[in-house]
Amino acid sequence: MRAVVKIGGSLLKRSPSIIRTLQYYLGGDDSEYSILIVPGGGMFADSIRKICEKYSVGDDAAHWMAVLSMEQYAYYMIDKTGAKSVETFADVSGVSVLLPYRILKDSDTLAHSWKVTADTIAAWVAKETGSRFIKVTDVDGIIADDIVQERMTAEELSKMEVTCVDSSMPVFLMENKMDCIVVNGRYPERVIDAVIGENVVGTYIKGNI
Repeated sequence: MRAVVKIGGSLLKRSPSIIRTLQYYLGGDDSEYSILIVPGGGMFADSIRKICEKYSVGDDAAHWMAVLSMEQYAYYMIDKTGAKSVETFADVSGVSVLLPYRILKDSDTLAHSWKVTADTIAAWVAKETGSRFIKVTDVDGIIADDIVQERMTAEELSKMEVTCVDSSMPVFLMENKMDCIVVNGRYPERVIDAVIGENVVGTYIKGNI
């Protein structure tokens, strides 16, 4: 079973414990799971955004600067957990952390815009690897009408103004007939449940309607 787990920048302090939990429960030598961690941008991307706005940096340069900010987060995760780093999909095994710059440079199929953040990049990685796609953030799921939604379609999500996902991801899910599970990383056991597909507490987003 392959899974892509995008860990948001809002979980900087908690990301090591999430990864260590995945390593402990699903990362053994005899495990049937292959888990690829895609880092968010978090405070690293926030600093890039401020620089780009202040100095009028173009979209192409801003895009690659933001992708490199994901690598900064990745190295933090690797340092704190000892997880394997990978730069190509062929190297993925056990619980690995993706350094995304090289593979995105080689492919470069996504739009260069601040609307395309690590969420959409992680969705693309899941598509390319044929993996279950899990977004780990600091809230319980997608909130609509003050209630966490257990299930919704990507089309419904695309019509919402502000959510915990970037605005391009729902469209990407629809175009590629992909699903996504959004879970709260403050509870690492929920990430485990999402990977194995059992008793998931969060929001299941259906891309294929």
